[in-house]
Amino acid sequence: MAWDDLDLLIIDQDPVRRGAIARIARELGVRRVQEREEWVPPAEGIRVPGVRVVLLDADISTPHTSELTEAASSGMLLVALVRSERGAEPELLAAGFGAVLYDPVTAVDLERIFALARTLASQGQERERRQFLRFNALRQVETDLALLAELSPDWMQRSLLLLQRILDVAALGLWRIDWEQDRLVCEGAVGLPEEFIRQVEERAQGRAAELVQRVLESVVQPVDMRPDSTDERVITDAAVRRACGLEAGIVVPVRRTGRVAALLSIYFRRYEEVNREEIGLFDAAAEALATAWAISEVRRELFLNQQQYRALVEEQPVGVLLCELNGTVRLANGAAARLLGYERPERLAGTRLPEVVRSLAPIPWEEWCQRPVGAPAAEATIPVLTLDKHLRIIEFHARVIELPMSTRDWFPQVQLVLRDVTLERRRLMELELLHDLTRMVSEDRNLDSAFEMVADRLQREFGYALVGLALLSADGTRFVGRAVRVEGGLTFNEWRADRGVTGRAVRENRAQLVVDVRQDPDYFDPQPDLPMESEVVAVLRREGKPIGVLNIESRRGHRLDQEDLRLALNVAVHLELLMRQVELTEQLERKALTDPLTGQPNRRALLDHLRRALGDRRVEHVAVILIDFDGFKVLNDTKGHLFGDALLQAVAERLARSLRPSDLLARYGGDEFAVVLAGVDLAVAHDIAERLRRAVADTSFQVRDEVVSLTISLGVAASPRHGDTPETLLRAADEALYAAKRRGGNSIAIAGEWSP
Repeated sequence: MAWDDLDLLIIDQDPVRRGAIARIARELGVRRVQEREEWVPPAEGIRVPGVRVVLLDADISTPHTSELTEAASSGMLLVALVRSERGAEPELLAAGFGAVLYDPVTAVDLERIFALARTLASQGQERERRQFLRFNALRQVETDLALLAELSPDWMQRSLLLLQRILDVAALGLWRIDWEQDRLVCEGAVGLPEEFIRQVEERAQGRAAELVQRVLESVVQPVDMRPDSTDERVITDAAVRRACGLEAGIVVPVRRTGRVAALLSIYFRRYEEVNREEIGLFDAAAEALATAWAISEVRRELFLNQQQYRALVEEQPVGVLLCELNGTVRLANGAAARLLGYERPERLAGTRLPEVVRSLAPIPWEEWCQRPVGAPAAEATIPVLTLDKHLRIIEFHARVIELPMSTRDWFPQVQLVLRDVTLERRRLMELELLHDLTRMVSEDRNLDSAFEMVADRLQREFGYALVGLALLSADGTRFVGRAVRVEGGLTFNEWRADRGVTGRAVRENRAQLVVDVRQDPDYFDPQPDLPMESEVVAVLRREGKPIGVLNIESRRGHRLDQEDLRLALNVAVHLELLMRQVELTEQLERKALTDPLTGQPNRRALLDHLRRALGDRRVEHVAVILIDFDGFKVLNDTKGHLFGDALLQAVAERLARSLRPSDLLARYGGDEFAVVLAGVDLAVAHDIAERLRRAVADTSFQVRDEVVSLTISLGVAASPRHGDTPETLLRAADEALYAAKRRGGNSIAIAGEWSP
């Protein structure tokens, strides 16, 4: 089709676009095409007969609004050229443009514009052309109203302003019908004063249904709003109408799902301006508004649903994730993001959960995915190193559900509910550790085993890379490791006490928390092939002075914090108490097994030691020597008990010096002592007894400024010849002792030998 009756003027600052449009127009058969860079009034720019079309760059239209309106009213078709990135421009349609073209302009676009121009030229009357342009503008702006309703909270007011300019009327008002309360509520208005709106709302109270019925019965009849009007549809005062300068109105019902939901009032300044033929135009405006309103309601409902989602899911302290079967995260709430160390949920979307979660225990993803849809949730408690370098113990609840995707099909998804149980699990593990530690020390009193248990549990259950318990050497120059656990192997068991963070902790006598060991000048690598991130040192003390350390280190990517320091301090305090308890227990036991006068083991210690020696299969012979002082009773009676006690102490000290460290000297009772010789046969036991006899008899004692000479009698028995139990051996030795006494004392007797 040739468009040889068209006059085309292209006014565009872009020479490339201007030239392209002119070329397409000529190819379509337009013979009269002119190009301009700046605005030139069409009356001066083209003076030839024909259908006039002006394509105008929208960026240069603003300063020429009045000229554009005049050109539009003269029968020309003004078309706005808009760059695509600017989006929809409904204001251009309201300003008098008959259409809008977006980049890139195609031949199809120009064909449509030329057809519109020819149709407009066929309208004989100015009123017809004007009404045609309005209808065309309303059709194009309907989409823009819907977009406003979807994106803008003040869409109603902006939409009414656009409709007012397109319809070229004095004022517009939209009155929502509240059927339950039987009243009208103003949803939006342009050109109406507050007093007018207030009167309508107040006087329609209880009469809304009646007024709506009257409007529906006379919708094509304009409302007479002149001061002397008797129109029953008018409920405002004449003075208020006169003040706002309105004389007439057309009321069009706005329907929602078939029911009248509101009334759109179109107001005119003169009664004579009302044209009944434009009722269709006003009805089209009402339909465009109804469509936008429906979209706005859907948007509001969506917004409320989103708010409910945030309240019910997004802001909950438990994490919620929705993943595809391959592990890709589709949705995540804020709690889930925070649990895994992400700042925002969007950072999680699109990642594969099994890959981004660094867990110290395997995530049973395949097992979760294979569960049937609707089955009860599977549970797993997994220690996780989060993106922000913290160790969290997370309780996973996984179930498979079906949800719609972008198509009509429904696909299985894995829904995960995450709960942070770090504190409660740490507290539980800590209590179990301390309980087991207390029980172990109380029952076995084996500190080395207790240290090993603490190091093992801390390293295994709390995810630490290194746990070491060390005590200071006697001279305080070295740490001696009592239990050290390291991932991938063992490390040193002894190091200098003036080195590292542990040395600083002892020097300052306070705990240390080093979040980043790479920034600490005192830190040294315990195992260079295992890069560390943080270190915690708790000091072990006795009576306030350092005696050792509990050292904890984490591998790279696991950052320790105050909670780890608190745990180390609690364990250290517990170890201090238990070490003190062991010491006190051993002291009590030593007192229970020690004679308070001589400081030597007592009868109970003698029996325990003798029982263990006889039960040791590695020991072939065990000998017992019983010793009794000759004439001690006379000395004790004549010189007093204090003198006797001092003599007993002196004799016990001399006897102990005459024995080997492995031999046991015990006070058997009164002035009797006993010696247990393990691994000694009867002949050697006799020789030792003789050495003891001479040690006492050959050298006098200085007691309380007096010189005293003393002799002893000794009875010897040995296993297995004289018995294999403590009772039989002691009975045999006791009989031998009395045999030596009957010989006159200062002698030795062997059990079983004849004596006169």
